[in-house]
Amino acid sequence: MAFNAQANRGYAGLPLPFGWFAVALSDELAIGEIKTLQYFSQEFVVWRGEDGEARAVDPYCPHLGAHLGVNSSVQGNDLQCAYHHWELNGEGAVTKIPYTKVIPPVLKRNCLPVWPLFEADGVIYVWYHPRREAPMWEVARLPDCPDGDWVEVERHDWIVNIHCQEITENGQDYAHFNAVHGVQGPSEGEFALDGWGRRNKVTAQMVTPRGPMTGIIDVNAMGPGQSIVEYIDVSHVVQSQQVTPIDSEHTHIRWQMYHPPGISDGKLRVTKARIRDLVKQIHQDIPIWNNKKNKTDPILVQGDGPILAYRRAYQKFYDKAQE
Repeated sequence: MAFNAQANRGYAGLPLPFGWFAVALSDELAIGEIKTLQYFSQEFVVWRGEDGEARAVDPYCPHLGAHLGVNSSVQGNDLQCAYHHWELNGEGAVTKIPYTKVIPPVLKRNCLPVWPLFEADGVIYVWYHPRREAPMWEVARLPDCPDGDWVEVERHDWIVNIHCQEITENGQDYAHFNAVHGVQGPSEGEFALDGWGRRNKVTAQMVTPRGPMTGIIDVNAMGPGQSIVEYIDVSHVVQSQQVTPIDSEHTHIRWQMYHPPGISDGKLRVTKARIRDLVKQIHQDIPIWNNKKNKTDPILVQGDGPILAYRRAYQKFYDKAQE
């Protein structure tokens, strides 16, 4: 999807929240593979060592500045720079210089900035903080499946032309459920905060493949970059969503969709139809996101949902020292 060149929508220059953010799916990075990624208005390099672990560092070699994502190679678990074959580990320390026997102590002390990285449920996350402070919470995991292991049935991703906060705020905008998505009747919801996490539970008349049905949307979010949603109505679908800022005007959204194991063919058809409806809904949202303006002082009325409460809660993900 091409970026929207439309200007003056009020998102350029907004700060980015800190937290764990998805930068790739696990099977997109093979053993021995190196990728250069661009998120958070920055660039970094990730690779997977022979031990299967992924690692991430800043992109420029501390020696003479060669880009570690260009013509480099993975040696064991370390990254070898193409320029002089210096090798660096996942802690940003030089482990080998082929033409000298003595590595200066300064190069052994993590001379290259690293990106904390964690893999969970088939997703590679890195920790972003504008001042590189250490992670403050753990990556959220899929809920326990009552019947075994969740079955991943579909994946989707989109790049949208909007600040990342708007994506998750959309879930607090109850009034748009009817206007944009055709949800019948008023929505009733719970909104609760727990440390760095958030819980939303909305009961609404859902449009399903079998007609209108009272459904439950149960959201467990951790930080600004992760939300895990259970849809319980005509089927049982778990949606793992990751929202990652590319910059203040562009966001990468990823979905992995799951259902319980052992369901019948008929139930699977209903489940896939339910997922198609969810995908249709985000396709209804995207044109609005791509063209709306940032409103820091919206005019709200009863029934709009806990938008302002959500905005107040979201402020804790912004680094106050950067303001």
